[in-house]
Amino acid sequence: MIIMLLIAALMQPQLINVIPVSFNLTIGSGTPMYGLVINPSSSYVTYVNGPGLLYVIANASLTIVAQGVKHESNGSALLFIKQGESRISFINENNYSVYVFYMFQHNSSGGVFYSYNPIGVADYGVALYYDEPLLAYSYETSEVVGVASIRSLSAVDVKSGCGVKAGDGYVDIQLNSIVKAGYGYYIVQDVVVFNGTAASVVDNVWNMTSPNATLSNLVGLGSISSFNGEQYYAYNKDIGELKPPFNLTLAIMVNGDDSAHLSFGYGTQGSLKWFDNVTIINAGKPSIIVNGSSYVKYGVPIDTELVITGPVCGIGAVVKSINATFTLLHKVNESYYPAPYTWGIGTLTGEAVANASSSVGKGIDIEITSNAYEYPGPLYHYVPVIIMTINGSGSMMVPNGYVLNLTLSGLFANSSSIIKPIGFIINETQVIRSSNISVIINGPTEVSTMYSQLFKVTLIGLRGNETPLVYWYPKGYVLRLKEPRYMGLMMLRGYLLNNNTLVKYPEVTLVINGSLTIKVLWSNEVSMGALMVMYIVLPLLSLLVTMILFTLTLSDANWS
Repeated sequence: MIIMLLIAALMQPQLINVIPVSFNLTIGSGTPMYGLVINPSSSYVTYVNGPGLLYVIANASLTIVAQGVKHESNGSALLFIKQGESRISFINENNYSVYVFYMFQHNSSGGVFYSYNPIGVADYGVALYYDEPLLAYSYETSEVVGVASIRSLSAVDVKSGCGVKAGDGYVDIQLNSIVKAGYGYYIVQDVVVFNGTAASVVDNVWNMTSPNATLSNLVGLGSISSFNGEQYYAYNKDIGELKPPFNLTLAIMVNGDDSAHLSFGYGTQGSLKWFDNVTIINAGKPSIIVNGSSYVKYGVPIDTELVITGPVCGIGAVVKSINATFTLLHKVNESYYPAPYTWGIGTLTGEAVANASSSVGKGIDIEITSNAYEYPGPLYHYVPVIIMTINGSGSMMVPNGYVLNLTLSGLFANSSSIIKPIGFIINETQVIRSSNISVIINGPTEVSTMYSQLFKVTLIGLRGNETPLVYWYPKGYVLRLKEPRYMGLMMLRGYLLNNNTLVKYPEVTLVINGSLTIKVLWSNEVSMGALMVMYIVLPLLSLLVTMILFTLTLSDANWS
């Protein structure tokens, strides 16, 4: 392997169908959060009724004008809105589109910002990275698991209905998903109803395929009923006494081919128990799906979520106090992975709570606390990392802010070339010439490895030496050879390149673009012209010397 990834053990989400999209998305069932795209050099206007809090996040710089005051936002903004109706302008002064999410939380009375949403952790298949394009992604899985560690919890219900009275202390902890089976879509819910001292577990199935969709050919331990004109399936089982602190696990699993089999499980302290198995006959092969580019009926997003809500029949609850940790996982092969990107408010239920908020925890854990302000997210997100080497490419998902340690090692060699890794290129712009680097991942990242390629050059017969000489030169290297035309009784005939091309000059310049064998050709046969020159010059030199000596002798005699 050219590159070895030194990555600490962590659960990596599996991500497929990652595509940039333009979108309009509504998240939340009480005070919703709206998503929109603002085109280059344009604006979007909305109106809100104060007093309240306006929360805005965007993937690029954005100008917000509220109550005549201009605010510059890079990433996120939290604005206090005064009493009365206010005009809010989102202005995109960039030459590219900006993706924006915003939520307004109205202060109804008493200085408390009571809005109602399911609160927890939700994966909508939508990721918003600052200074990066919005990503909508989708994936399918056979099982989702929600883990809730409840250290303390106290709540009060705000109205009566379906067996609950105003002032009771009921809340739900719900694991909600969308199941696709054939051409149909279903909301499936695994719910623990908790009253502070005891609990029961309930499962629900709702047909969300079309506005007039009904439930038919459905078999399970429960029964089909109707609420506000909508059919739903439900089964209830008592758990018994349950007091904080406790750990709760909820699970939904699907399988089947022609029919969809839905299994619902729970565990309070120990192993998971599957308490109901529902079959939708001839519905088609099922899968639990997250898709940020699509919706089911009523514009409900296709998400998975683990949330705390009011108890039943759309009844809201006010959380007096809560200290809990939520974790949302999905199954890939035989392992469990976190969601790639999560938000703090849910959608797939009619119940909600006030005075609760999600916040970023440690790793993939989400902290749930009593807080009048609902923080919609993002809570945590994983970002795609693509690493390209000479052997191919691979991808992974790592938490935003994760330190990725990369080490180059080894050489790739064969009989004709050597490839040596020399460094890295980050996002096609940053060049790092080192064999060891640490990269802080702050968004989708592409890492390419740089190589120096050396080719084998074999010289045979250089300077008359018949022992082959082997050298390694980098690609593009300019090699200059120069041999004498004569060497003793040998004459240079030229250079034979790769047993194919003959160059008949004593000087040659070659550019190395591949392996090369150079044979220097010498001949022992010297031409007759060269022999005549060699043998005639010697007698002439002897005669000339004799004549000079004879002349000198005569001169000496005459002088005497």
